[in-house]
Amino acid sequence: MNKNNLAIVIGGTGAIGNAIASEIENLGFQDVIKIGTKTIPSIDFNDEDTILNTVNFVKEKQKPISILFDATGILHDQQNSFMPEKTLKNINLEFAKKNFLINAIGPSLLIKHFAPLLDSENKSVFATLSAKVGSISDNGYGGWYSYRASKAALNQLIKTASIEMKVKNKNAVFVALHPGTVKSNLSQPFQKTNLKIQDPEESAKHLIKIIDQINPSQTGKFFNWDGSELPW
Repeated sequence: MNKNNLAIVIGGTGAIGNAIASEIENLGFQDVIKIGTKTIPSIDFNDEDTILNTVNFVKEKQKPISILFDATGILHDQQNSFMPEKTLKNINLEFAKKNFLINAIGPSLLIKHFAPLLDSENKSVFATLSAKVGSISDNGYGGWYSYRASKAALNQLIKTASIEMKVKNKNAVFVALHPGTVKSNLSQPFQKTNLKIQDPEESAKHLIKIIDQINPSQTGKFFNWDGSELPW
């Protein structure tokens, strides 16, 4: 990767996003841009124009992107008392729509608008935070309908985009990453003593190591935080 290029972290003001940005800086990148819902510019997945405004801001830098890291996501909505559904009868239309908006539709718009800005001369990476529970093959417990389904949709988007981009940019790598259980507002209600719980900084080190080491032949894959490949 050309470390003189841009690195952008969408969701960069959150716990893991901020840690990701710091680890990218540790790789030697000087120009790391953190984008959140309250930054300038900002991104709101309810409004595609905010993505376009951010893209125009990035274009003014007149440098390609080496790393685009999507660190957005939703698992629960405590404000509206919505938690992952344990059973079919818990499925709620508004909560399901919000899961798909933030976990799948929003990232698809990021791919749409930022993929053309990825460096085509050197390796570049579009990475998104997925989740192991989004793996259909790995689903042995059920439940969490909206979250599982929206992350499975995200995985499909990454795989599909990787196929198209093999033609348009042979140096671009599209990957989905499972960060593990990380100390954050997203996972706080679900942290259990029998789980390995990582600080954001620890998880970020693992994820950026994967991004640094993968090559274009590995585009369209799904990786666990420890570097092992996960089944779709």
